[in-house]
Amino acid sequence: MLDALLIFGAVATLVFVGVNIRKSQIKTSDAVFWFVFVACLLILALFPQIAFVLSDLLGFQSPSNFVFLAIVAILLIKEFTASVEIAKLKSKVTYLVQEVALMEDEREGRK
Repeated sequence: MLDALLIFGAVATLVFVGVNIRKSQIKTSDAVFWFVFVACLLILALFPQIAFVLSDLLGFQSPSNFVFLAIVAILLIKEFTASVEIAKLKSKVTYLVQEVALMEDEREGRK
């Protein structure tokens, strides 16, 4: 069951990323992250013994718990980096708006 779920999730993610790349709604660096993420899901689906070994090594009761925790952790890290990038972009937009306002004020002052 876990194998089928991972394969379905990987294919669905791959299709979603492909559609967004085609529409130019995603950056190349983000697309690379998602392709690597999909590759990891497929590796876990094709070689489930990896999840069993890692879950035993880390003390999880079942491999599915390990897989879901790993996916949630990866997505939380991605969300955090996206939040940092958004904060930087907001700061840049604020700076640019202030610069444009000053330039317009200067131009109106000369008239």
